[in-house]
Amino acid sequence: MKKRLPYDAIQSTGAYDELLKTLYMKVKRRVEEIDLPPVKVIAVHGNEPPASPQYKDAITVLYGIGYGLKMGLKFDKLQRPKKYFDYRVGALESFWWSTGKTLDMKNPKTLRWQAYLMTPHFIPNALFEEARTHAMAKHPQLPYDAASLDVVDEGRAVQILHLGPYDQEAPTIEQLHRYIDEHGLRISGRHHEIYLSDPRRTKPEKLKTVIRYAVEERVIERLSA
Repeated sequence: MKKRLPYDAIQSTGAYDELLKTLYMKVKRRVEEIDLPPVKVIAVHGNEPPASPQYKDAITVLYGIGYGLKMGLKFDKLQRPKKYFDYRVGALESFWWSTGKTLDMKNPKTLRWQAYLMTPHFIPNALFEEARTHAMAKHPQLPYDAASLDVVDEGRAVQILHLGPYDQEAPTIEQLHRYIDEHGLRISGRHHEIYLSDPRRTKPEKLKTVIRYAVEERVIERLSA
């Protein structure tokens, strides 16, 4: 397993770019383990299917605040915090889970999700609120009040790159489950997807999605004699 990736210690654009490459662009089509640090994220929660207006509005809200922060800081429209550096807005990520026994991406009664964008560590809550207020003033019809600045902490995880349509992820997910079982692990987090392609501009067979699960050592209970 790789050493825990840096986050709080990053102080330059280049170092942040390298982190994003490790988290997203360098992921292979084979299972690998990774040790993830706690990261700050701009997040929106919901319960409607991926094709719903709710999820699409959430994406618009995330990028509205995400790019509002980046460009506002870059062009001095927002006060730069200590340890500021210019940075690339990361890929869209989502946790998916269900209140039922199995994950049903089409059932709003049981489906739950958290969509988010990672931010650099130097973004404080007050700066996030300022960027959100600016975005809300420009587009009051969008649910910017649903966004928050949160922390995601997955720690040890396994991940793999899926190439192809979203509805054909099952064999790729099976590779992750097989690795988890064979290495004495168990899933300790939610189904995590990172979207590296824009489905509006990319053919379905060329879509790239990182699939990830937080994991921990599986405890084997022994029966007493």
